[in-house]
Amino acid sequence: MAQDGCQRPAWTGQAFPYLLHGASKPAQSGAEGARQLPAAEQAASVAASSDGNTGTWNGPAPRGAPAGPREAANGGLAASAQQPTSVLLNSGARMPLLGYGTYNVKGADAVRAALDAGYRHIDCAAFYKNQALVGEGLRGFTGGGRRGELFVTSKIWNDEHRPDALRKSAERSIGELGCEYLDLCLVHWPGAQKPGTFEADPGVTLQETWRAMEALVDDGLAKSIGVSNFSEAQIGDLLAYARIPPAVNQVELHPRLAQRRLVGFCVRKGLRCVAYSPLGQGNNGLLTLPEVLKVAEETGRSPAQVLLRWNVQRGVPVIPRSNTPANIEGNAKGLFDWALTEAQKALLDGLDQHKRFIQPSWHDFGDSKQG
Repeated sequence: MAQDGCQRPAWTGQAFPYLLHGASKPAQSGAEGARQLPAAEQAASVAASSDGNTGTWNGPAPRGAPAGPREAANGGLAASAQQPTSVLLNSGARMPLLGYGTYNVKGADAVRAALDAGYRHIDCAAFYKNQALVGEGLRGFTGGGRRGELFVTSKIWNDEHRPDALRKSAERSIGELGCEYLDLCLVHWPGAQKPGTFEADPGVTLQETWRAMEALVDDGLAKSIGVSNFSEAQIGDLLAYARIPPAVNQVELHPRLAQRRLVGFCVRKGLRCVAYSPLGQGNNGLLTLPEVLKVAEETGRSPAQVLLRWNVQRGVPVIPRSNTPANIEGNAKGLFDWALTEAQKALLDGLDQHKRFIQPSWHDFGDSKQG
């Protein structure tokens, strides 16, 4: 750089607000490509996703990077700066940034507590074996004419990748949840397995599975479709033949596993990443880290809210899970009326160690640094 007169900027390596390149344009894929959103919706998407997004950069700032949100004198946002509460998917649907994860949820009362606390994004899966229980908790909404207030996700398990089994799985989930349709249906893991086993099923391709997913949209069973635990390469392959591109890639995301490259790749391709295990694994995860406790003390927020805010502030929806009403309410309360400062974001960014809490023996994530 010295030979052309350029100087290394003083903020090299620090966190700063950055432009999510391509956030307003769905990826083009297949013969038809993704549906182009109306100009007004594109503008709303950029506004909802750009404010307060952070990353770590070792070069010049990208052109067009928006200014960060105005900070109050004592850190965080000025009181009048309410943050976005949802993101726009490439399907045209809006997904709430805060969701309630239902893995290991043991009672309908926990689901009702989540709804009472303001959660409207409910994340489920056939593999969790509790969708009928979740449906019982949702019944007050779905049976009371309030289905439209909810964003309900379910997932297709590995041994139901074959088209007939996939269709039955989606229909069964809708029936158990009592929700008429799914707002989002995901392929839970990229690898197909033989029924009732973790043994690979060579009798079905991902392309055949995706054709069956697209049929769910065609027939009104799902508003949007997506994937979970997919790598950059797997998403790239999928986009090469997808008639309806995936709207979401749900993956493990938290300060110990930031996966910035994967998140950025997905945004450029028109997908939203959704963070599962955003708190790690309880007290053995991230809640007691000194850096998290420091930010919690500075902001007057709980360690859980600090961790959730870290993802939400970069435009990544989160799906924390709990069976405890106090924790369910605490995670949600006031999450969108404050923001981490640049210094606080940088401190949390420095926790990245490419550490996974969810790593099944039958799936190889490859190089975690590459996402």
